[in-house]
Amino acid sequence: MVAVPHRHRVRAVLLDGDDVVLFERTRPGVPRYWSAPGGGVEPGDANLLAALYRELDEELRAVVTPPVPLTFVDAPRDDGWQRHHLFACRLLSMDFASRYGHEFTDPAKGTYDVVRVPFTAETIGELNLQPEGLAGYLRRAIDQIWQAAQDGRAAYSVSFASATPAGALRQALHEAFGLDPADVFVGTADELMSAADVSATVWINPDAGDPPYGCELSAGDSLARATGVSELELATRLCRLTGTTALVADGPQHSWLVAADGDYQHSHALHW
Repeated sequence: MVAVPHRHRVRAVLLDGDDVVLFERTRPGVPRYWSAPGGGVEPGDANLLAALYRELDEELRAVVTPPVPLTFVDAPRDDGWQRHHLFACRLLSMDFASRYGHEFTDPAKGTYDVVRVPFTAETIGELNLQPEGLAGYLRRAIDQIWQAAQDGRAAYSVSFASATPAGALRQALHEAFGLDPADVFVGTADELMSAADVSATVWINPDAGDPPYGCELSAGDSLARATGVSELELATRLCRLTGTTALVADGPQHSWLVAADGDYQHSHALHW
């Protein structure tokens, strides 16, 4: 997999009742395909969440529940790799007749028909869903996505290599996301329980007791609101900055091993 993409994009897995809202796309000379609402991250976007809100407004004039970061899907393009960051949310309202994205007035872009399809593995598997890799993730993580959209709150649990210095992770969180080091608690579970007035955003347990990945980073929804990144994106950035490795669960019976350069692969390919 790619360590550092050329461009970042955001996509909403936008649920409406039992359905998911998609664009049915027709373009000159291209077979019909479907895509999730979203688009490219722009320099003026404060973070990935801000980019998603902007795109949903431009494309659908949509109001949604708080988006929950899920994961990302990397896809090749002629101009390099693009990283599509996925978020789960529920639709509250939309007025797509008033959409104003520039792509809707460009004939070369083709048509963007708003459709609702049942959000089931069977239906998703029947669609030519783009980018490549999106359908595979949605099919294996259906239950996880339903739960994330229903709860509207994110949770993080990333296992770093046991020898990873907690202080290096704390500094990397500040460097990558501007997180105040005072908002990161470092200590064991017993130390956390006995600490007074702990209001940290992130907890790093350097002795989680699960070698070789026994340095555990845990966080809740406040980290999602501050950074807009998924567990996998968090891990790739922190591994690049600290030179360590990590394991990230990504749906039932599926996890990634993240290398020190931010590259990643299925962890089942490893033999301890």
